[in-house]
Amino acid sequence: MDKEINDLVQIIRSFNESLKKHLPALENEVNILIESKCKENNAIEYVLDTLLSLTMHNIADNLFIRLLEYYKTVDAEGAMFYWKEYDEQ
Repeated sequence: MDKEINDLVQIIRSFNESLKKHLPALENEVNILIESKCKENNAIEYVLDTLLSLTMHNIADNLFIRLLEYYKTVDAEGAMFYWKEYDEQ
């Protein structure tokens, strides 16, 4: 039983490490959206959705919050939806 648990833990760790490899590209995307003062809800929400799915694995929380803080200036109501989703997980 211990070997099975250890194997499962290793699989989860490997999965999380593979997810972390995408962080530089996502950070770049967040930077572009914020620096260009993007006002396109769909573009911002696409990245927020991706980041939100990573926060479930305790990855990319800081990027999610950073983009969400910017999104509040674009669409406060839309940002509130994402805050609630983040808080509920």
